[in-house]
Amino acid sequence: MKLNYFRFIRREAGNMTIKISAFAMMAGLLQGMIMVIINGAAEKFPEKGLNLRYLIMFIICISGFILAKRYSLAMTANLIQHIVFSIRLRFLDKIRKTGLLAFEGLGKSQIYTVLAENTETIFDASRLISNAGSSAVMLIFSFLYIGHLSLTAFFLSIVIICGGVSIYLFNQTATGKDLTECLKKENEFFDSVNHLLDGFKEIKMNTTKSRDLYEGRIQQISTEARDINIRTEFRFIDNYIFAQAFFYILLATIIFLLPQITDLAYGIIINITAVVLFMVGPLGNIVEALPLVARADVAIINIETLEKNLDAAIDAHATDAVDRPRPQTGFDAIQLENIAFSYMDPDRNQIFSLGPIDLDIHAGEVLFIVGGNGSGKSTLLKILAGLYYPHSGRMLLNDRVLEATHYVGYRNLFSIIFTDFHLFDRLYGLEKIDPQKVWELLDIMELSEKTGFAEDRFTNIRLSTGQRKRLALIASYLEDKPILLFDEVAADQDPKFRKYFYEVMLQELKQRGKTVIAVTHDDRFFHAADRILKMEYGRIVSLEDRAQGADDRQ
Repeated sequence: MKLNYFRFIRREAGNMTIKISAFAMMAGLLQGMIMVIINGAAEKFPEKGLNLRYLIMFIICISGFILAKRYSLAMTANLIQHIVFSIRLRFLDKIRKTGLLAFEGLGKSQIYTVLAENTETIFDASRLISNAGSSAVMLIFSFLYIGHLSLTAFFLSIVIICGGVSIYLFNQTATGKDLTECLKKENEFFDSVNHLLDGFKEIKMNTTKSRDLYEGRIQQISTEARDINIRTEFRFIDNYIFAQAFFYILLATIIFLLPQITDLAYGIIINITAVVLFMVGPLGNIVEALPLVARADVAIINIETLEKNLDAAIDAHATDAVDRPRPQTGFDAIQLENIAFSYMDPDRNQIFSLGPIDLDIHAGEVLFIVGGNGSGKSTLLKILAGLYYPHSGRMLLNDRVLEATHYVGYRNLFSIIFTDFHLFDRLYGLEKIDPQKVWELLDIMELSEKTGFAEDRFTNIRLSTGQRKRLALIASYLEDKPILLFDEVAADQDPKFRKYFYEVMLQELKQRGKTVIAVTHDDRFFHAADRILKMEYGRIVSLEDRAQGADDRQ
């Protein structure tokens, strides 16, 4: 057992742990004093009358024990809750500051496991560990008391305790390895569940694929995780039973062996036996806490691994930026000069390359991007929006070279709707929303019978794909950004709305001075664009200026 838990809590909580530990130790000492007082009172039991002195000491100690114990447990619960929610918020803050390319490489299942399961494991462990801490102090006090009664009994107990603890920790080492393997399988299981949920339509259409995913992957991983969990639980059970049996071995040693090797008086042996019996509860608390400490250790490794990955993925240049263009101030032109970008697999092998790209985008124009699947259209949009940093070349805004520290402000010039867009139920980032304007747009988009707007949120976002895109268009329209990027927004729409989108909506946006860059395959509406850019294999193969006629420029 590496005791990552204690190192982690000390780091997260700082000096507060010292105060809590002090009260836990005080509770343990007072619990030990209660044992001594009861033992002492029992020795005086034949005397007539109330032993007022022992009674007063008992009342003082039990009152102090209750207060110290409650404070340590309550403050531990309060501290751990603050730590858990602080971790969740810290991780989510880091996630939102992560670069898109790095974020796409992170596993969602690991994030969910850390934010839910692992943090909950730490909280569950804390409740028992705080209790076990005061119990450990009480056990130490008990052994010292046994040493006061008999050095022979003390050393005999220590030898047995050390032997038992060594066996226990040896077994726990194997358990820790199983827990780590179990956690790995849990992450694999949730990865496969994500495939089931995200690919539900495809699974419904292909029974062979459905059966292979379920039986060949989900069921197999679940079975492996179950077997590891069962093996781990069996180890915990064996350790728990060993700890229980070990206590009885200690008790038997005091009763059967100690009188044979010493000439202690009968009353002393009875006292030592009573002390060992007092140790039952505290020892049980420690034994119960140790499996959770082991689980917490593994959970903390998972938390620290994810945080390390998030720290490596954070878009540090943009996060720490100080020299940023002011957002939403408009622009004259964006220039891409010799821009190149490549996707890499985990072994750093090139999968797909974009560029070199040379392109000028002017304020107030409507630019269509066309090309087949895999031609690089969406990648170009992500470069344009500042979501990907180019690997070579440079981008200029109003003839000023964009540095990495400028990207946060630069991104705020854009409103985007990608093919895999997420539809928010609220208009985040917008202040002083005019509900009447929202309702007008819902009417225009023919959505007012499908959803509404109340209490600053849309009442329903469970819509068809085409309806969801129209609702996303409303949000994009209300954001009022200088540049709008649309990736196949008109797809999944009926002919009537397509015509409205190209011939009315885009032209109104242009009249308002907005720049629209849209990926499309609707050649019937190419006349709505000022320029049409065609891509193949990551390159621009033609750039047609519709205003000047069919003028192709390589």
